[in-house]
Amino acid sequence: MLTRQELGQLGEKLAVKYLQQQGYKIVEQNYYCRLGEIDIIAFKDDYLVFIEVKTKRNQNFGSPWVEVNCHKQQKIHQVARHYISRQGYLETNFRFDVIGVFYSCSQDYQLSHLENAFSV
Repeated sequence: MLTRQELGQLGEKLAVKYLQQQGYKIVEQNYYCRLGEIDIIAFKDDYLVFIEVKTKRNQNFGSPWVEVNCHKQQKIHQVARHYISRQGYLETNFRFDVIGVFYSCSQDYQLSHLENAFSV
């Protein structure tokens, strides 16, 4: 049985593989600063995309998107602004995506990608 942390890491790994197959260029994984963390940062179609990945074993407590509540969105936005400022992407378009993964085993998982999931 996977720990919660291992499940999260596995979901992020599956998300990266999916994003690369969709033509995203991954520039950062698990970007940390004093304000918080963003799971994946990538470029696609002239957009800098900040991606939150939520991985669950089942739907007992709702979809993964429920966990990306208003507070979490604001936190991600703060970290994204920090990253944009630090990296000099001030003139770059950006958006926030959420990837939800329902994982049973390596041959049984579902991944859903919600582009432009929120704005702040």
